[in-house]
Formats: sequence, C-alpha cells, structure tokens
Amino acid sequence: MARRDVRRHRGRSALILVMVAVPTMLLVFALTAMATSQIDGPEQIPFRMGNGVGALEYPQPNAVDQPFDPSSGMASSGEVAPIPGWVGGGSSFDNAQAISSLTGTTAVPWLEESVTTRRDERRLSLQSLAIDVRSGLTDKVTLTGGRLPERVGEVLVTESGENRGLPTSGSLTLRVGGSEREVVVVGTARALSQHGGMHEDLVTPAPFVAGQPAGGWILLDNEPVSWRDVRDLNRYGLVVWSADVLRNPPDASALSASQRSMAQFDQDRMGTFVAIGGALLLVITTLLVGPAFAVSAARQRRTLALSASNGATTAQLRHTVLAQALVLGVIAALAGAGLGVLLTWVVATRSLLAEFLGVWGPFEVPVVPVLVTTAAAMASAVIAALLPARRLGRLDIVGVMKGQNVSPRPSKVVFVIGALLAGLGGFSVISLAATQAATGRDGGEVKTVLATLALVVGAVMLAPMLLVGIARVSSRLPVSLRMATRDAGRQRSRSVPAVAAILAGVAVLTMVLIASGSDEEQRRREYTAQNILGDATVHSSKADLSAQEVERIAAGFRAVRPGLEIAPVAMVDAGEAWMYAPNPAPPTRPYDLHAVNVVPPGCTPERTVNDAPVAPTGTNEQPPCQVIGTQGMGNAQMNFTTPDEIRRRLTAIGHAKDVDAVLAGAVVIARAAGTPRVVTDGTVTVMTAIQRIDPVKEQLGDGSAQELRDIRTTALPAVEVELDRDTIGPLLSSSLLATTDTAKAQGWPVRTSRLTLHDPAGPISQDLSDRLGFGADDDVYIAAERGFVSEYATIIAVLLGIFTLLLLVITLTSTALTLTEQENDQATLAALGSGRGTRRVMAAAQAFTLCAIGAVLGVAVGIVPGIALAYPLTAQSYDPLTGEGITGDPVLVFPWLVLVGFAVAVPVVAAGLAAAGIRKAPDATHRTA
Repeated sequence: MARRDVRRHRGRSALILVMVAVPTMLLVFALTAMATSQIDGPEQIPFRMGNGVGALEYPQPNAVDQPFDPSSGMASSGEVAPIPGWVGGGSSFDNAQAISSLTGTTAVPWLEESVTTRRDERRLSLQSLAIDVRSGLTDKVTLTGGRLPERVGEVLVTESGENRGLPTSGSLTLRVGGSEREVVVVGTARALSQHGGMHEDLVTPAPFVAGQPAGGWILLDNEPVSWRDVRDLNRYGLVVWSADVLRNPPDASALSASQRSMAQFDQDRMGTFVAIGGALLLVITTLLVGPAFAVSAARQRRTLALSASNGATTAQLRHTVLAQALVLGVIAALAGAGLGVLLTWVVATRSLLAEFLGVWGPFEVPVVPVLVTTAAAMASAVIAALLPARRLGRLDIVGVMKGQNVSPRPSKVVFVIGALLAGLGGFSVISLAATQAATGRDGGEVKTVLATLALVVGAVMLAPMLLVGIARVSSRLPVSLRMATRDAGRQRSRSVPAVAAILAGVAVLTMVLIASGSDEEQRRREYTAQNILGDATVHSSKADLSAQEVERIAAGFRAVRPGLEIAPVAMVDAGEAWMYAPNPAPPTRPYDLHAVNVVPPGCTPERTVNDAPVAPTGTNEQPPCQVIGTQGMGNAQMNFTTPDEIRRRLTAIGHAKDVDAVLAGAVVIARAAGTPRVVTDGTVTVMTAIQRIDPVKEQLGDGSAQELRDIRTTALPAVEVELDRDTIGPLLSSSLLATTDTAKAQGWPVRTSRLTLHDPAGPISQDLSDRLGFGADDDVYIAAERGFVSEYATIIAVLLGIFTLLLLVITLTSTALTLTEQENDQATLAALGSGRGTRRVMAAAQAFTLCAIGAVLGVAVGIVPGIALAYPLTAQSYDPLTGEGITGDPVLVFPWLVLVGFAVAVPVVAAGLAAAGIRKAPDATHRTA
C-alpha cells in the first residue's frame, strides 16, 4: 500500500525525497571528502616513494626521534652522526651516492623547485619536481603521452600544469633563480607530490639550480626497510618513510617514551564529527519533511476514517502512515548517501575539481560513518511521520466524514516541558560558549550540540500554544490575516509542522549570520592597513635591495606605467641576513647584531635590549623598556624613506606643518592611545650598540649569552603623531618614521626592505598590479592596499538564496494543503459573489502568516546559538596598534537589517506566489448541513 501511495502522489513523494536526500548527500559528501583528503598510513606510499621500499628526507642538524608514520610529528634526540661521503651544502642529487652507500640500496634523488613562466600576460608560479624516473621508479610519475625526458632542458608537463595553461609540446620559457631557461616539453605525465595530491606542474630529470641543500631520496631495493633500519638511519638526522612499517607498524612499545606520550594526544575527530552531524541531520531533516507528511496525513483523513469505520484499528491506521514514511525514508536516504559518495568520487578523480575543493588522495569511503548517517536519515523520515500517525488515535471519524476537522486543545504539559527545554538548552549553550571563550580550550562540541537541539526542540514544543495565543490576539488585524491566524490556531496538525520547519531553517540562518557577522567585525577591527589606500607595496625575497636593484625594478615599473611614484623603504639592518636565506641554517658560533632602540623615560639603554617584564606572570603586558626598535615588542617598527614620500604621507594625515622639521632631521613617533610616552620636551632618546650573541650559551639558558658593547645614546627632535586606524597605513605601520638621510646621519645601519608605489592618476587597480608584476623578477611581489575586503559576502548571499528557496517550498506546501481543505469555503465565497482577488488575498494571507510566524520564532531561537558561536570566535582578539593579544568581551554583531528584511521579504514573496497560484474559480457544489 505504501509503495503504491508513493507512486500515486508523485509530487509529494518527490518533495520528501529531496528534503531527506539533499542533507544526507551533503553530509555524506563531507564525510567521504574528509576521509579521502586524509592521506595517512599506507596511503602515503605512492605519493612518498612510488614503488620504492622507503623514502628519506634531507638530513636535519640533529638526530631524529620519529614515530612509525612521520607525518604525525617527530622530535630531536641528540647529536647527529656524520654520513660517510657527504658533500656539505650539496643537494640530494649531489649526495645520492652517499645515501646509496649508507642504505645499501639504489637511492633515487628528488628535489622540488619553484619556477615561473609568463603566459597570457600573467606570471605563473609553478612547482617543478626534479627526479629521474628512468631508474626503475614507477607509480610516482606516470607517463601519459610522449616520452620521458633524457637530458637537462627536457621536461614533462603534468595534469596540473596542463590545467593551468602550459603547453603539452614545443618549447617553454621558464625563469629560474633570476635567469631565463628555455626547455622543451617532450611529454605529459601524472605526478604525485610528496605532500599528497598532484600539485607538481613540471617534471625534469635534474634540478634547474644546482647545490640546493634540500630534497630527499627514494630507496629502490628488493628488501624492505625495517623498523630497526629506520632507527639506525634516524641517528644520521634522516626522517625515514618505510613502506613496510607504514603497512605493518610494530607494537607501540617499539616507540620511544616521548613518542608514546605524543601519540596519546593524537585524537581522531571523525567520531565526534559523525555524532554531531548525525544528530543535526536527524533533527533538521525531521523538521524539513514534517510539513510534507502533514499534507499526506491530512489528505488521507477521509480514507483512514472510512477504514476506521469499517473496523480498522488505530495501530493499523498508524502503520499505514509510518509505512509510507519508511519507504520514502529508505529510498531518499540510500539515494542521498549514494549521490554523496558518487559526488566525492567525481571530485577526487577530476584534477580541476580536486584542486579547487582540496579533495586530494586515494578515494576512500568511511563505511561506518556513512552507514550511521544513512540510518539517521531514514529515522528522520519515520520520526517526521510519527506525530501525524499518533494523532490518528484521536481521529474524529464523524467530523472527518462531515468535512470538519479541528485540532484538539494544545497540551499545557507539552508547553511547560518545551519552555523548560528551551530555557535549559539556551542557558547551557551560552554557559558552554562563555566557558570555552574564557579558558580558550577546544572541545565540548557534543554538549553544545545537545544543548542546541534541546533549545530547538523546546521551541517547537511551544509552537502549538503560541499559535493559539496569536489567534486570540489577532482581533485588530485585517480580515484576511485574522482568518489566517485563526485557521493556523485551529488547524495545528498542518500549521505546526510548517512553522517548525521554517523556525529551524531561520534559526540556522540567524545563527550563521550572527557568528559570521561577529567574526567579520572582529577581523575588520583588527585589520591593519599596510599603506595608503590605493597605493601598493613591493616586496622582495631578498633581505636587502641594493640601489642598482631598486633602480632596475623602478625602471621596469615606469616602462609599464610612466609617472609612477616609487620610493624605497628602509629599516634597521640588525645583521640577521642569514635568516632570509632560502634554507637558513642557524649560526653555531658567536656573532654580532646591531641594536637600535628608543630609550623610554626611566629606562637605561641596556634595558631596551634585554628587559625582564615587571607584569605578573600570565599577563600580556610587554616589557616597559622594549618599546620601539630592534628589540621592541608588538608594533615597534622603525622605517625610513625619501623626503618626498615623507612629505606626502605626513600631509595625508594632516601633519603638513611638521614636514620641515622631519626633513631637517626630526623623527616621527607614532604612539597608540594607552601606551607610554617616549617623547620628552620635544625630543626622544635613541641608543645604538653592538650585541654579541653566543648561540651555544643561549641554548643552555646561560644569562651571559648576550653582551653589549659600544653603547651610544643620542637625543633627537621628535614629532608625536597619534597612531590609529587612519594613520597606521600612511605611516607604514611604523612607530618611528624618518628620512633615510636622517638614519644614515645618525650612523644607524639600514637596509632597503621594500618599495612603495603611488599612481598620481588614481588607485592602483588589480589589472595594473598584474601588468607590473608580469615584467618583474620572480622574487618581486606587489600588494595593493584596498582596505578591508569582506570574505563572507558571497557565502552569505548563497546562504540567503538557499534558505529563501527552502522556506518558500515549506510555506507553499502548507499553503497548498490549506487551500485544498478550504475548497468548500472557497466555493461558498464564490457563490456569494467574491471574485478571484478575494480568494487570492486569502491565499496570500495564509502563506504570509505561516512564514512570518515561523521566521520570527526562528530569529528568536537562532540568536542564542549565534551568540554561543560568536563567543569563542571573537573572545580572543588582537590589537594591531600595540601588537598585543587581548582576552576580553567578545564581539557581537546582530545583522538586524538582513534578518528583518529576510523575515519580511520571504513571507511577502511566499504570499505573492500563493496568490498567483489562484487561477480558476472553485467548483460550487451542494453542501450538506
């Protein structure tokens, strides 16, 4: 019977199928995509080593203590043993023979490089994998067309490179290490990255730049790499990926004590995610399909009443309704789960989609989570039909046969229980969020979800009494709205499911809008402009740009845009250039650094270099003497630029009167509100010194690791400027700004770290940035200042569209049921002379009333979990002016205009659609008394 009824009422069945299948599909897709993206254990073997027995990373400076799977973390374990035959500073290709001799295998070297090319007036950054696959290595690089490269200058283009517009044959010009290199594309391939996925764009048999201390080796051999071999190689600073150990990890007792301790903190979050997702799916889907089952039960009232009058029991009537829900629920849940798995497979096997969504890795279906989700979806359909089925025990056979049906009085007990659940759930949600925000600890997701579910279920239980109350106070409303509210109060069997579904949808939307709006507002407050709005900053990977390099870059920019104003920006050169090397190696011998710091009143020059904080332990207060300079804390930048740029920037912030003083040798001191003053009587004291650092003593915690010499102090005239959101960009995020000539006159060592660009014709557009970058060196990057840009606008627009469609479907479904039940009343009104306009007004009033009541209740319910989400998101903040982290009151933003507009616009649209659906006059039939 249920199967036949499903086929007979295709529209209603299709609606239920969509309402159950779509949420199920999305959750199953999320679960399957998460499992597919997690590349761990044996899944890493083809990515790390192809058909090899092991893979080694470039050695670290210390011996290694690693787990069975190095991707879960590792630690240092003492002094490293030297590798026989090792070429110091050489690449993995230079040391392949040394690794082969050490391991007794064939070591195939690999190295990843970053190169660029110019295509279609764009500069493309590419990832190149240097590896010779002719050595017997398979699976890691698979040839898909052409031939393998045999010499330097021949390359393969991978699927990723082809998707980005690289040619699959012919020549290709690359820029590597500041010089151009012409290569020939000899074929196409599918290449797997060491880090999972297919991010490599090119494959070449040897690196373009020799002598890079990076990369690794893949070991080819007939014998596996055992755990004992792994531990032996760890002594040489080598991180080892063993195919045998990944497939068959030894007992945990083989790990070191520290690794066993670290493993205890490696928690699998899949179970929690499934529990939360399954619970939300169960409740949301139940509420969504509730109106459709209410339609089904209402339409079958007469048939069921006839069955009851002929001796059918209440249990049989209920089984009839529940059987339909079971059939539809099983079909919808299985279809949704199947579509979710299929969608993940499609994404994972299409490189463009996989790259866009980040679903890399071998396709994997988490069977147990998917089964649990599917079962929850099936249960939701049955639960949604349970309430209409339970009402069949109170079926008024005579009333139904006469065409009369009024819901029984709402239960006060249900109302009280609902109030208690809603109150307790709301209180628990806020309490859990406040605790999490105060302690900064993660977790408690299950408790939060349970409290939120209690809040929503409690609010739904309040709906029947609220509908009755609204109907009683509607006497002053227009006739159409008064009739609609009273009809909703009387016919609660069909109005409550619709109101509940709308309530749930609007509550979720409200929650998301409050949380995202609060997070967006905090990000806007914390946003720090790096330049004047419309200007651009040019960065380089080099620690110091020479005057010749600055002029060459400027000449290239002016060739693209004549009249472009370009100014170098310098900073104090502390002597730490080794930190900016491609693969920095920390010094092992004593070295010197330059210290240049502002000396606040009451401080000594020595304390500006090494000052113990006087604040109590655990507070965020910075050392009082380390304010501005090389040892400054927070926003302590000292920047220097040209006189013309100083004039333009001071004029932009309303300090044109101070330009002459600064050009004559004064410095600009930018002070944020609430920070201590460093300017006394128009002057500021600046110290310089040489700081001697012994890295060995520093690692041992010896207080004599740092020594100062050649200490000198100078009093300089100073101009004080308030540092705020309007001045931080024009002042280049500086706490001290001066001309480069002033810095050199004081003997401060400086280095040019970046350039600023200003176009007198107007703000620098993205198109101009692209054209400037097209001709620039690979290590030059341009960032235009465009102010804070919202990242949520598109997402919010999509959410509003989805929820609008959802609410319209729910509202119109319930309205269609109402109009079906009111056919006799519509016929009576038509017989009395009412036109189509009157009937349209009544239909519109029905739709508007249901949607408006549900939307208002949904906003009220959604505020609580919205606040709960905003608490942990925004309680921890950052002050960009002082550079300090702040734990304080959370940022709460209530998008009232969006919520009110949504709560008004959607009911109005629903009313319009309902009115448009009234097209023909009803059949005027004889009515019995």
